[in-house]
Amino acid sequence: MDAKQTLYELQMDKFNIFKAQDSENEEFDVVFEFDGRKIYANKFMLLSASRTFKTMLSDRWTKKDEPILIQSCTFDDFMEFLTFIYSGECKLTDDNIAFIVDIAEFYGVTIFKNYCEEYLTKIKLYLKNIFQLLEIANKYSLEKLKKSIDNFILQNLSTVLKSDQFKGVEKSVIKYIVELNQNVLKQDEFFEA
Repeated sequence: MDAKQTLYELQMDKFNIFKAQDSENEEFDVVFEFDGRKIYANKFMLLSASRTFKTMLSDRWTKKDEPILIQSCTFDDFMEFLTFIYSGECKLTDDNIAFIVDIAEFYGVTIFKNYCEEYLTKIKLYLKNIFQLLEIANKYSLEKLKKSIDNFILQNLSTVLKSDQFKGVEKSVIKYIVELNQNVLKQDEFFEA
């Protein structure tokens, strides 16, 4: 057996322990609480993945044997985040991705943020989701997603400008589209919309 396979199997053993969420397991030395629901984890796994966890789990910020209350996200989204830390994958959906990429950013886990961006770039772009995805791309500096959105806007410029969704966007989005299309955009077409 090669070293990569051995390492993978060791990691999957840790993941299976995490997945079982047995509060009696001595492997767990940190507890996160969400409105009474608890997630058990191992500090070493978390500290090695995130500087934010390093600060959050330091003696200065936590009391020994007390759960850490998490209010910035849901139990399910945080569980998916920790599942990624333990296994290298998790369940992303169109419904949870905006919340989960926010978790990736907050905890500073670049590899997880990249994983989220990979998912986002595979979402089919429509007029109904393009501006929300552009907001996410800008907020979290997701350049691959932004490039995909730019291509969609350039290819569908007239439709985008005439859409009901465009009429409700912020000025910063209008400015962005003007700058994006400065060589392509005809001013009369833009102002006609």
